Amino acid sequence: MRMNRRKEIMENYEVQVQQQTGKITCDFEGAKAYLSARLDEYRNVVFTEDSKKDAKATVASLRKEKKAFADKVKEVRDEYMKPLQEFADKAKELVDMYDQPINFINEQVSAFEQRRIEEKRLQINELYQDCLGDMQKELPLQKIYNSKWENSTVNPTQIRREMMERKETVKQGMEAIRQMHSDVEDRAISMFLESYDLTKTILYINQYQQQQNEIRAREQERIRREEEERIRREERMKLEAEQREREALEKAEREKQEAIAAAEAEKQAAVQQAIEETAQEVIDSMIPADLEGESNLYEYRLALTADAKEKLETYLTSVGIDWELI
Repeated sequence: MRMNRRKEIMENYEVQVQQQTGKITCDFEGAKAYLSARLDEYRNVVFTEDSKKDAKATVASLRKEKKAFADKVKEVRDEYMKPLQEFADKAKELVDMYDQPINFINEQVSAFEQRRIEEKRLQINELYQDCLGDMQKELPLQKIYNSKWENSTVNPTQIRREMMERKETVKQGMEAIRQMHSDVEDRAISMFLESYDLTKTILYINQYQQQQNEIRAREQERIRREEEERIRREERMKLEAEQREREALEKAEREKQEAIAAAEAEKQAAVQQAIEETAQEVIDSMIPADLEGESNLYEYRLALTADAKEKLETYLTSVGIDWELI
């Protein structure tokens, strides 16, 4: 009964602190009037070289008065603060004494709390093993661990629900990535399991796909241009071959025609020569051996070409026959 009474007194005890307002007096109004008068005294004074000594003496006097007042203020303040400093020193001793039972009890409370947290962590690990099962590689406990699970207010059912929700979210995310059938599926899943940020991962896949599309488009364009160039080159080579063939045929035809013309000309020349030789022989056989003697006038009407006429006239002249064109 006495112990309970003592405990009650101790629990209800409050350190009593009382304060009485101190008082410091000073003739502030009189000092202000004095200083105002001194200021008015010197406000319109103009010091010269002759009165420089008086000016210095006045400044020294005012500084001395200022220092004396400041020293007095400090002396009064220090004296006024002595009770406060003495109170603060003794109060600190009491504050330090409060810390002793506080620290003693707090250490035990911390130990209790630490043991509770360790037990909760073991419970969290058991829940993790039970909930994650075959997805522990994709969802390591340290990556999904929530320190609030250690709070005493968070029950195992809530922890289990959060773990299962996280597991389902990650499964759905991985399935969404696989449904995209990307060439970088493995890299994308690894990226997703690093941050569990599906939006960021899908953006990566889309950017990669866009880059691949651009690469393929450029490659297709390059192939198209090369194919067009190949077709143009083959067409140009075909045209050049056809041109060469036409030129060869034209050349062969020219050479053939030239050969035919040459052969014909040679044939005509041979025929003409034969005709001329035969005609000459006939004419020679008709020329009398003796052109001396009496000559008679004979008239003939001949149908001749200009060339034949010229040759006949030349011949008649050459054999000494007088002739006249009528």
